[in-house]
Amino acid sequence: MMTIGTGAVLMAIGAGIAVGCSAIGSGIGVGIVGSAASGVIAERSEKFGMALVFTAIPQTQAIYGLLIAILILQAGGFLGGTAGDIPTPAGLVAVAAGLAVGLAGFSAIGQGIAAASGVSNTAEKPEMFGKGVVFSAVCETQAIYGLLIAVLMLALTGILSSDFSVQMPVAIGLIGAGLAVGLAGFSAIGQGITCSSGIAATARNPGAIGRSLVFAAMSETFAIFGLLIAILILFGLGLFSG
Repeated sequence: MMTIGTGAVLMAIGAGIAVGCSAIGSGIGVGIVGSAASGVIAERSEKFGMALVFTAIPQTQAIYGLLIAILILQAGGFLGGTAGDIPTPAGLVAVAAGLAVGLAGFSAIGQGIAAASGVSNTAEKPEMFGKGVVFSAVCETQAIYGLLIAVLMLALTGILSSDFSVQMPVAIGLIGAGLAVGLAGFSAIGQGITCSSGIAATARNPGAIGRSLVFAAMSETFAIFGLLIAILILFGLGLFSG
């Protein structure tokens, strides 16, 4: 019988965190905008297509989590039924990657708040569709930061190519990087609230879009802080220099 090591178990946990946490974020985000969309189509059924587009926007975070989970399982041999005695440090890297993309997936909550405003305002003013999508997409960047760091972790440590030679201190350090960019992704909730009001303001006064985007971008700085610290950790651990 094939021996399953602690590293393989940790890889499975990392994959679970990646897809599970991001799915929770997307589920809440889709629920928020879906509630607004249901109210719109109850009054105006012809707006179903538009409402469906906005409802789909917060789903991308779950797709990012699914992607990282599949990459982890593929590297660990789970998809081929060959997961074996993987070193513990390699498993910890997978957990770190899962934290990065999974926690950042909660940015979908902010995206759902913004998209809900987009649905409501576009129902009244169809010309607001493009602007509503732009405001809703602003909250996507936090999730992209988490995805970026997760991919860098898996690639630079060799996990993607099933090279499990990463050392324990490096693996533990990457947990910090994952937490930095992942937790910073929660700033998208504040950004979503601002974007929601920005959509309403732009609907009343089209000239307000530029200044509203500036206000929305202010919440982005905190996510950039998390991304910066995560990159500095990767750099300090020597991953960029091989």
